Amino acid sequence: MNRTAPLVVVLCAVVAAISLSVVVPMAMAEGPAPPEGEATDGVVAYYFHGNVRCATCRKIEAYADEAVHSGFPEVIEDGALAWRVVNVDEADNKHFIQDFQLVTRSVVLAEYSNGKVVRWRNLDKVWQLVRDKERFVDYLQIETRTFLGES
Repeated sequence: MNRTAPLVVVLCAVVAAISLSVVVPMAMAEGPAPPEGEATDGVVAYYFHGNVRCATCRKIEAYADEAVHSGFPEVIEDGALAWRVVNVDEADNKHFIQDFQLVTRSVVLAEYSNGKVVRWRNLDKVWQLVRDKERFVDYLQIETRTFLGES
């Protein structure tokens, strides 16, 4: 049996726990532009990952995808909310690490206006809730609903 796999999972958990203690500003004076071809106004729900993806990271992506698509189909349909999965290890996407002060794989809500981020929120409890799908989905939908209501 491969002994490094459990170590990698524990290491991911430790990094996530440390990142949860970091206070992330909710807004930026002038943020990054949306990815090429993206709408210039509205909210984007991002899942940021890297080249190496553990089972927990894949579960966070799957639960977040489900939460966004099952909770906000009309909002997605009218273009006010978009779901994007972004690999921050790709050269063109590395800027997101600084733009959203990422310390680990994350779900981030970002509001764009005139092509610039006007505010954003890192949903840092996804790591704590990943073992309880119902609570995870509820958390993500409540945070997204609140974020959309503040627009």
